[in-house]
Amino acid sequence: MTTINLPIEDSQLVEWVRQLPPESKQRILQALIPHFDIFEGLVDRGEDRIRKIAANRGVDWDLLSEEKRLSLIDEILHES
Repeated sequence: MTTINLPIEDSQLVEWVRQLPPESKQRILQALIPHFDIFEGLVDRGEDRIRKIAANRGVDWDLLSEEKRLSLIDEILHES
């Protein structure tokens, strides 16, 4: 059996991946990133933690816009 190699631009490949359903994107990340499950666990813990920090300040993290989230994080990071 002969293998055929077709040149594909990186940008085209990225666009194809963006069109995949979330489950397929997840499988690609798992294949490309060593210990992806550990990374996911860290992200999940971070999300839980920022929600608790926001709640302690009387803020519902899930209702914040991306801009407000970044502002809150900036405020937390620059507290003394």
